[in-house]
Amino acid sequence: MTTQQKPLNLVVFGATGPSGIELCKQAVTAGHNVTAYVRNPARLNIDKVTIVKGELTDKQAIDEAVKGKDAVLCALGGNTFLTRNYVASTGTKAIIESMKSQGTNRLVVLSSIGAGPGNRSLIAWYLRLFLYQILADKDDQEDLVMKSGLDWTIVRPPKLNNKPFTGKVFAAPGGVLPNGHMSRADVAHFMLQTVYERSWVQQTPHISWPANFSI
Repeated sequence: MTTQQKPLNLVVFGATGPSGIELCKQAVTAGHNVTAYVRNPARLNIDKVTIVKGELTDKQAIDEAVKGKDAVLCALGGNTFLTRNYVASTGTKAIIESMKSQGTNRLVVLSSIGAGPGNRSLIAWYLRLFLYQILADKDDQEDLVMKSGLDWTIVRPPKLNNKPFTGKVFAAPGGVLPNGHMSRADVAHFMLQTVYERSWVQQTPHISWPANFSI
């Protein structure tokens, strides 16, 4: 956190997933006040993170987590090849409703390359051959976010890995990414930067490592 950045009150949904954990770690390291909304607190062991336990159907618990926050970071997972639980879309719907009732306006959502209602790119067509259920959930999630009226940002990364933070991020409002993978650490950093800088508001940046870059 630079000297120009005051501590923010942030809440992370999907905080026990690999991307959510990275968001919590980086936000705490940057000096922010971090709340994590989780079903199982035993799965998150990060100092200085406030835990709110609840299901994505628990309006009272979600309101408690969202109340007084400067921004919401959503890293909810979604469908798998074998399930149709639509966690990303149903959970995001509940989060948006809570944000409106609690007066929190900034929402940054982790989505996926190929996602988005009306996305007819070649890569989206290709991915849907293999990841239809996952992307259908993400499509519904993005549609809810875009129609929410909030100050939202939807981040669409490529395939994620657990390699170290590099600080090297290519970001564009659309089109084909120059690199097919990047680290969760760099994705989390980008998401947090959009909050600090109020950048990419009501936009869907596609992000990746720059072309020909790897570690």
